[in-house]
Amino acid sequence: MADWGDRQEQLKKKWSRLPLANKFAISGGAVTLAAMALSGILTTSVMTELVLTRRGEVVFATVQPSLAPVVQNLGAERTIDRDSLERLQAMMGDPVFAGEFPYLDLWLPDGTLFYSSTPALIGQVFALPPEVARAFDGRVMAEFSDRHAADYLARQLTADYVEIAFPLHDRSSGEIVAAAQLREGTASLNGDLWLLTLSSWVMAIAVSTIVLVTLFGIVLEGSRKIERQGRILSRRLAQSHARAAHHRALKAEAQRTSRSVTELTDKHLRTIGTDLHDGPAQLIGFAVLKLDQVRHLARARERAATIDDVEAVLRDALSQLRSIAIAVVLPDIENLDLPQVIDRAIEQHVQRTDSVIALDSRVEPVHVAPEVAVCVFRFIQEGLNNAFHHGLPEGQALSAVLQGNVLKLSISNTYEEADHAEGPDHLGIGLYGLRARVQSIGGDFTFVQANGQARLEMWLRHV
Repeated sequence: MADWGDRQEQLKKKWSRLPLANKFAISGGAVTLAAMALSGILTTSVMTELVLTRRGEVVFATVQPSLAPVVQNLGAERTIDRDSLERLQAMMGDPVFAGEFPYLDLWLPDGTLFYSSTPALIGQVFALPPEVARAFDGRVMAEFSDRHAADYLARQLTADYVEIAFPLHDRSSGEIVAAAQLREGTASLNGDLWLLTLSSWVMAIAVSTIVLVTLFGIVLEGSRKIERQGRILSRRLAQSHARAAHHRALKAEAQRTSRSVTELTDKHLRTIGTDLHDGPAQLIGFAVLKLDQVRHLARARERAATIDDVEAVLRDALSQLRSIAIAVVLPDIENLDLPQVIDRAIEQHVQRTDSVIALDSRVEPVHVAPEVAVCVFRFIQEGLNNAFHHGLPEGQALSAVLQGNVLKLSISNTYEEADHAEGPDHLGIGLYGLRARVQSIGGDFTFVQANGQARLEMWLRHV
């Protein structure tokens, strides 16, 4: 039982994996074969009945006029006279008639054979065969022989015959007084029935095949369309999953970037606070202390020297405040084109550090979106600032290329590997902040340092 259950499960799985057209071909073929067989059997049966009925009517119309006179002189003894007997014997002696109808029986309603082509049966009483009984009801019957009938067994017949029974009437009263039963050989009829059966089966097969092929073509087209739609839906589902995964990745990246920007903003504010506290605030505090000393100095020369020291300290504090302001506050770049933004960032860095920058610019004078201009300015500002603080004075270079709608900026510098150590950025938000800024507008960012050479690059598309 377990093996049979496993086989059923395997068959179900195989069936479920079959294409719709194959399922239709198998199930439709089975149903069509069953319907074709049933149709052929029914058609053959009906046509056989029609042929037999037609044959019975022809025989009745042909033979009944010759047998009707025989029963007109039946007396109370229910026997035929000599003339009628001679007429019947002459009929059965005709080779043509006897060859087609080898057996003739005349029945009375009580089952008595008052005449038979087999003389030994004359006068015997048998149960009326069904077709003979219906002949006494006025019907013409044609049936294949019943091999179990008593008269059939009495003759010890073995061949098949067509038994034709029809009524014989009394002309004066119109009553049915007897029934004739002829047995006809099936040789000629079998040929007709074979042709009829063959033609009916060929017709059933042809019609069933045409219907099945037509329906299979329709189902095959529908199956292929369903499979195409299934493949399209599968691809779209895979694309949807990929887009959903990409969206989740972008969302996670945006969340990380948002957190990074918040952290970097806090770091930037702390850095500015530290710079203000440790630089200008300390100097201004020192100046305030010096001014307090001025009040207690009696000599003019000493007061003048102290005032000079205060003035120098305040100038230093002012210079540091300006440096911090330049690093934090953007210049007016909204109305500048892209080459002017690049030049303004380099110019500000040179003014602040007195550095020498090798510029290779292949950028056309085009205006870009404000966020792109700010990103370019901050990238150059922070990149050059890092090169100034962590690299050698010489070897600082900036390359700018605009090809199509893709902008590439590259800042490179040299450094001594033995003394290289990345320190804190007091004037910017660092490389991490630059990466977040560039990625926030859909750009790419890389930083590579090896063999005494550092390179900072960014790409912006759809500029």
